[in-house]
Amino acid sequence: MYEMHVGEAVTGSGLVWHVVARDHSATLCGQPLRPGGNAETDRHCLPCMAAFQESMQRAATDS
Repeated sequence: MYEMHVGEAVTGSGLVWHVVARDHSATLCGQPLRPGGNAETDRHCLPCMAAFQESMQRAATDS
């Protein structure tokens, strides 16, 4: 299972939504998981989204 958390972009250029595997301390792109509070953003971390897509594709071919 995966969760979405707001955090600093890999590039350091503001806040983005990161993908985090449940019970992990880092995002799929490798950023440490830090609470983003109640910050709002419409931006998503592209490296996290690419890693999530690859994971879902692997899961589909493994079943």
